[in-house]
Amino acid sequence: MLLAGAVPALLPGPAIAPAFAEEGAPPALPPTVRIKPLMVPVINQQGRIEKYTQIEVSLEVGNATRLGDVQVSIPRLHDAILTIIYAGIQEGWIVRGNINNLPALRRKIDEACVGMFGKDVVTRILISPLARQSSFP
Repeated sequence: MLLAGAVPALLPGPAIAPAFAEEGAPPALPPTVRIKPLMVPVINQQGRIEKYTQIEVSLEVGNATRLGDVQVSIPRLHDAILTIIYAGIQEGWIVRGNINNLPALRRKIDEACVGMFGKDVVTRILISPLARQSSFP
């Protein structure tokens, strides 16, 4: 009997249901621009390319009216991000294909985006490793 009495208390009653209705639907997600995957070499101790890894970068555009500007600039963004990734390899942020200092890499990409579009246009940066492949003999 105790269980039967406790079950209705766990279910949303009339006092809780209107609160859900007042909230409405969740807000729409901001638009995202995906930069095509970037090939990053993994260099061994002898300075030879051992394999490649792919990194994908997605940019969340907080100001939807500027989405077109960001999309048109994808080639420039690709080049700027690739330059930042190679600098990250030199700085030690990326070691053997692994991103060791993600905040520094993200900060540099954000600085490039601010330089291209101004502040608060790109609000979030997602960096995802995709795949690795061996180098050719």
